[in-house]
Amino acid sequence: MNLNNKLRLCIFINFILLLLVIITISFFSNKSDNYWNYGPNDKLVIISVSIDTWKKYFVLLGFIAILKSTQCVIQEIAHPILGQNIYNPDKKEITEFTKLELQFYGNSMYLIDGIRRVFTIMITISQIDIAVFGVIISELTSIYTVRLLLNAKKFTNTSRKKPWWINDPKKMNIVNHKNI
Repeated sequence: MNLNNKLRLCIFINFILLLLVIITISFFSNKSDNYWNYGPNDKLVIISVSIDTWKKYFVLLGFIAILKSTQCVIQEIAHPILGQNIYNPDKKEITEFTKLELQFYGNSMYLIDGIRRVFTIMITISQIDIAVFGVIISELTSIYTVRLLLNAKKFTNTSRKKPWWINDPKKMNIVNHKNI
């Protein structure tokens, strides 16, 4: 099986598992629980701060947007640099950093990430809309960082046709504009 098909299969299986989890949670969940509320309300308390007005709620969403987007950029740009220089067993010679610099950068990054993760979990598990908002912000930021990283690479496999999800509009013929 080629790499494209392996990735497609993994994405499909991952999606099916996600649907299974969502269906199971929806079926067994306690609908009166605070987690299923949306927007500001008297029961929404995040790290001892009551989020009971729209102003507080939008400040919270702004904070989450900043937190999640910076986290995404750091994870997709800084972590590979650290990982490839610290954990790659094939890279025996490091030329970009001293040993002390790399240890300081690595340990500092992982400590800050760990503390940030605690606060992120405390915030996002409070209510479903906040959790979904955080995921959406992370994924929108990821589109930018993945494109940034891909633009820095040279792709030599030009023999492939268009990706499987891009169809020829002439062949699709979903709507015949002459009949409208």
